[in-house]
Amino acid sequence: MSAHKRSPAVSPTSPSLLPDAESAAGMDSSSIQAGPVKEDHDSPWKDALEIFFPQAIELLAPDLYVVIDWSIAPVFLDKELQAIEVPDGPPGDGRLYADKLVQVRHRDGADAWILVHVEVQGGETGPQAIARITQRMYRYRTRIEDRHETLRAQARQAPPALFSLCILVASRSGPRRLEYRNRFLGQGVSFFFPVVHLSQWLDRLDELESLARTNPFAVVIMAQLQALRHRGAQRVVPAVSLARLLYGYGYSRDQIQSLLRLIEWILRLPKDQEPVYLTALKHLRQEKKMGYVMIAERLGMEKGEVEGQAKLLLRQIERRFGPADDDTIQRVRSAQAKDLEIWSINILDATTLDEVFRD
Repeated sequence: MSAHKRSPAVSPTSPSLLPDAESAAGMDSSSIQAGPVKEDHDSPWKDALEIFFPQAIELLAPDLYVVIDWSIAPVFLDKELQAIEVPDGPPGDGRLYADKLVQVRHRDGADAWILVHVEVQGGETGPQAIARITQRMYRYRTRIEDRHETLRAQARQAPPALFSLCILVASRSGPRRLEYRNRFLGQGVSFFFPVVHLSQWLDRLDELESLARTNPFAVVIMAQLQALRHRGAQRVVPAVSLARLLYGYGYSRDQIQSLLRLIEWILRLPKDQEPVYLTALKHLRQEKKMGYVMIAERLGMEKGEVEGQAKLLLRQIERRFGPADDDTIQRVRSAQAKDLEIWSINILDATTLDEVFRD
């Protein structure tokens, strides 16, 4: 299966990297439907975008996908993004954010940067919240442009093109573009950017499930939608159902492991339901057990799987508790698969690093 095979339902319409001249509309508060979301979806979204970035762009921004040279691996500019970080909204607004700044190569050979802002809303998104979102996107753009105008001037190179994409996780409908507008006495600024209303897929779940056969990021979206629809023990059934779909899609073992961990991270189960889920997952693996392979091949696959588990766990630790020290890194990298599995579940509700490594 090709990693970047295009999904049949994707129909790109614009050859330009920058937004076209389509008229933008303001967002009416009635067009947003959002439920209360108070969980930590920030880190799983950042990891999901980093692991499956081409597939995410293919699914969420097909016009952008077709103008990028994916033979050149995307570069994640975390340090650059931290240098121009835009403050979160007012305290207590119930919103969580995930931001990624990524360098890609345009098909014409020029570098381009993509800013992806993901917002997990808590409560309704009215005019004030929309104004805050548009202002945040505008601030990001101007700070990135200012910073790189200076850096590129020193190298006498033109700054990269910048594409801004906003994803509203709990939004089900609304205009395809939002606008930041600041005008006074006939002058001012106007900035348009595309927006994805992720929960619109709730009305197209069959299509999303079909796309997931070739696009693993569709599985991430399905997990997020289930997290919005279900709470507590109700999440066990959708978590197991998503795992069952994974084993039927023909993904590689590494892809399945990454997706299972993202599903578990997004669909955080109550601690007393974790054994139920793990038991179901064990039976599922037995049902889908692959045929006989040579011992050397099996050991090689298992080694790669353990290395992938360790790498993902270290990323989770860094997101949750900050950079890991040398002892922690060595402990994770030298651990067996069964320990990594336990620790990866522990981190879902651990409040300290020590709690991650509890038996």
